[in-house]
Amino acid sequence: MIRNPEQAALARALLAERLFNAKRTHLVRLVGVLFFAGLFVTLGVVQGDRAWATDYGSLATYLGLAAGCVAVAAKSDRFGAWLTLAPALLDMPFIYLVQRGQYATTPSPAAVAGFSLGIFSLLLAIAALSSTRWQLWASAGSAAVWEVLLQAEAQVSVGARVAAVVILGLTAFMLVYASDRRASLLVQTSRREKLAALGQLSAGVGHDLRNPLAAIANAIFVLRRRLQKADALSEKVEEPLQLAEREVAACQRIVTELLDYARETPLELQPVDVKALLEECAGLVRLPANVTLKLEVPDGLPQAPGERDRLRQVFVNLMQNGAEAIPPERPGTVTVTAAAVARELRVVVRDDGIGMDAETRARVFEPLFTTKKDGTGLGLAIVESLVKQHGGRLTLETAKGQGAAFTVALAR
Repeated sequence: MIRNPEQAALARALLAERLFNAKRTHLVRLVGVLFFAGLFVTLGVVQGDRAWATDYGSLATYLGLAAGCVAVAAKSDRFGAWLTLAPALLDMPFIYLVQRGQYATTPSPAAVAGFSLGIFSLLLAIAALSSTRWQLWASAGSAAVWEVLLQAEAQVSVGARVAAVVILGLTAFMLVYASDRRASLLVQTSRREKLAALGQLSAGVGHDLRNPLAAIANAIFVLRRRLQKADALSEKVEEPLQLAEREVAACQRIVTELLDYARETPLELQPVDVKALLEECAGLVRLPANVTLKLEVPDGLPQAPGERDRLRQVFVNLMQNGAEAIPPERPGTVTVTAAAVARELRVVVRDDGIGMDAETRARVFEPLFTTKKDGTGLGLAIVESLVKQHGGRLTLETAKGQGAAFTVALAR
């Protein structure tokens, strides 16, 4: 599976959290086992209650294994990760043996046959803190097998056995969902924190750089005028001056994009004629000679609430990106369509360019990520931010060699 650096970092964080939880889980299990061992000794030996009779040799073996899990998990992350299967491989078989051992001294085994079901569900909940998805399903399968064996030996009805398996399956499903949801929330939280930090940094850097860049641009302008008056503006001098002007302009563009990204001022929404806006945007796009821009926008489209200048920035950026995605050695087309669908107004900007692979697709809206030689990696991040500020959705469909289609869905 392809992962970008952000996803890889989150995967490492999740693994570290699972290992930390595994160490705590093994310790809690050992304390719990010691508690129940003390209970067995107290009731079985001190009070002579035959209903709590157990095999103390097996109990001692289990205690040793549980203590070994704690020791290994504390010293080795590699083996600690595999020891998250301990509930399936160690705890559940032991519960089976203990429960089965009580049947000989229990007047009605069927009456207590479901006692282990609650313990197995509890073990699954504990395992969910430190197990991966497949490990949790393996633990649920182990619990189902041992529970069915126990109920079969207690001569419980087939319906009750099926119900036990269903309960364990649903428990595992809910725990897997909760675990996946937790991971998803961690990803979203990490991304929001990163974007907030980048926004603050962008605002500070943009403010500090704008004035020095303006001073440099003015100095170049004054220098050019003085050289022209002195009739000393030769070709050798003109070339470095033009280079300096281009680079200063590029720096100013980057600063502007940083400030646009950092600035999330409240929007003043007004009804916007989307067809007229798209026609205006088409006239602002710098099209290469090999690219054709087609507008297929019907008349009579409903107006969409928005801030016209911000929406113009969105659509110009998407059209420009589509034009630049087409290789210069062949002709290509950027097609813009719009339609009212349900309660949304959807604008699709589609190109027949080179498309994106899975890794690029996963990172395309990530700030500062770019595949362009002279790109800043802020264009699509700003577009996504502006669309969200309008309460809309921005989606992308693309594949390597099959172009790309960006869909902007606005409420109407």
